[in-house]
Amino acid sequence: MLAAALYALIAGGLSFLYATTRIFHLAHGVVVMAGGYAFWYATQVLHWEMFLAGLFSIATAAALGVLMNELVYEVLRRRGARGISYLIATLALLLFGTACILLLFGAAPHTFHFQTRSLEWGGAYVTLLQLWMIGIAVILLSAYGAIVYGTKFGKAMRATADNEMVAEILGIPTHRIRIYAFALSSVLAAAAGVLIGLEFNLDPNMGIFLAIQGFAAAVIGGVGSFGGALLGALILGGIQQAAVWYLGAGWRHAVTFLLLFLFLIFVPSGIVRRNRTL
Repeated sequence: MLAAALYALIAGGLSFLYATTRIFHLAHGVVVMAGGYAFWYATQVLHWEMFLAGLFSIATAAALGVLMNELVYEVLRRRGARGISYLIATLALLLFGTACILLLFGAAPHTFHFQTRSLEWGGAYVTLLQLWMIGIAVILLSAYGAIVYGTKFGKAMRATADNEMVAEILGIPTHRIRIYAFALSSVLAAAAGVLIGLEFNLDPNMGIFLAIQGFAAAVIGGVGSFGGALLGALILGGIQQAAVWYLGAGWRHAVTFLLLFLFLIFVPSGIVRRNRTL
């Protein structure tokens, strides 16, 4: 359940960005790690309170996501770039961002040494931090869904996702919508990075693996569907935990790739098939 909640935060942002911009933003994994490292720096080096550190993490992730869009994707868009150009660009951003984190923080894992008491529930032990993580993920995803489906701003974002040309004719500022989409999805990424750091540790190479997990969850659920991405995260997290339980920890990533290949071959549209995005 914990892994599913974290994957949902990442996959939800990835799928929504694809729906809005038609870009599979794999560099989202770097944004996740940037949010986590910003929180670590604020709490462990600057000794800020967790609330201020959380705001700093969100601001850092949002700024990074918007900058990636403005400095790379929008430039490609103005030049009439096609899908393969965006794929190369997002892979380059993923590798470049990982190298920057390595340069700034080194290759050694960073931990918070954050501990809470454990609770027994049905013979299983769960920490208060893990319960808080699941609760925070549910709250953030619910708020995100409310914005997308329950506000005029969300309606404009969905209109841009459905048909950008028609949205521009209707007077919707599609460029501004894309900026907001990157900022909002980066907020979810920052939350995932902070929660991962608190529960496990921060490793700069994790950004690549997190991008793969988010991509797999989005493909399983249905690319471009926010609800499908959440469903895909639940399925992926559940199967991973079962594989670790019965086969060992070394099977966690193997199961991810196996599921990804199976869905790409047999169910490329994912579980949630919709006539429109989101």
